[in-house]
Amino acid sequence: MPGETAAWLPKVPDEQLGRAWAERRPRTAGLHVDTAACGRTSGAVRARVARHQAAEARRGGYVAEVAIAGELREARARLGALLGFGAEDVAFTESASTALAQLLAAWPVEAGDVVWAPRSDWGPSLAALADRGLRVELLDVDSRGVLDVEALAGRLRRERPALVHVTAALSHRAVLQPVAECVAACAEYEVPVVLDAAQALGQFRLPSGAAAAYGTGRKFLCGPRGVGYVAVADPWQGRLVPRAPALAAGAWPGESRPVRRLESREAFVAGRAGLAVALAEFEELGPSRIMRRLAEVGAATRRALAEVPGWAVCDPVAAPGAIVALRPADDVDPAAVRERLVRRGVVCSVAGAERAPHHLTGSLLRFSPHIDVTPDELVRLGELLACCTGR
Repeated sequence: MPGETAAWLPKVPDEQLGRAWAERRPRTAGLHVDTAACGRTSGAVRARVARHQAAEARRGGYVAEVAIAGELREARARLGALLGFGAEDVAFTESASTALAQLLAAWPVEAGDVVWAPRSDWGPSLAALADRGLRVELLDVDSRGVLDVEALAGRLRRERPALVHVTAALSHRAVLQPVAECVAACAEYEVPVVLDAAQALGQFRLPSGAAAAYGTGRKFLCGPRGVGYVAVADPWQGRLVPRAPALAAGAWPGESRPVRRLESREAFVAGRAGLAVALAEFEELGPSRIMRRLAEVGAATRRALAEVPGWAVCDPVAAPGAIVALRPADDVDPAAVRERLVRRGVVCSVAGAERAPHHLTGSLLRFSPHIDVTPDELVRLGELLACCTGR
């Protein structure tokens, strides 16, 4: 039960990895369980950002950027490997939303074209598709928001969309969509799949085969804020038509890959250097190890919060990843509880209906610890949640 002792919680495997992750970050007096919003950067990441900003001041921003071209190439290669793309398929942006806007502006679609997306997809992405003039039609999902691949395959036999957009890992639930199965079903009919990888990257392995993917580096990779990415595979790169604010195709001689013409040039380059370090640290500690421990952390958190009065854990204990969503009782206000938690030093989020307007019917309280969380901290989290709920 919450408040008794950490002994009732199972040990989260690979404690050494958790300690290694924690040692690279400053201690916090409270509890940071909000990685799905913004992860905590390491000391090395922050130092690299500062060094590049100092180089910009000494040598000039453009000269300093040229000097780290090799670092940025390595970062693109590491991003590509995690996304299921090649190094030459990747470009940097400022955020996931910027990446999607640039991608849609350049994608070979016209206003009025039909695109499909799961009913549980990220609300702002659905809005971006509509803003491009596309007709968004929703795909069937189950009660948790998991895409019904059989229904998708049946629909593809009857009709073809211009593309299928899928949020690979949901923001508001512990759901990893069946990306490989979706890509395979669409490939049979040459329908491109575009992945929102913002929550998935760093939490899960992503299969190859998508036409494009995009996201941000600030979440489970724990890179700096203000750095996103977009990846586009052949043959779709050759069909891109970069538009403002991206540069015209011939504006940057030597850029042989169209996706790089989507890469913003007036950018937070120091943040890109910081993300390069975050990616190197992620690789050094082992992506598979990190992802396994994140899954165990998610399971332990669901166990720790399962009996807190006034709340119901939304997903099974063994649900994938480290996002943990709680549904409030009718008389509990998640936003008010979150405000009380923040005052007590607990950093967390409220997942409002706008995150998935065709799936969520009310607000949820969301926790998303990283691999440095300990069983004792999870017990403390349960105690604080009970206290702030007032039950």
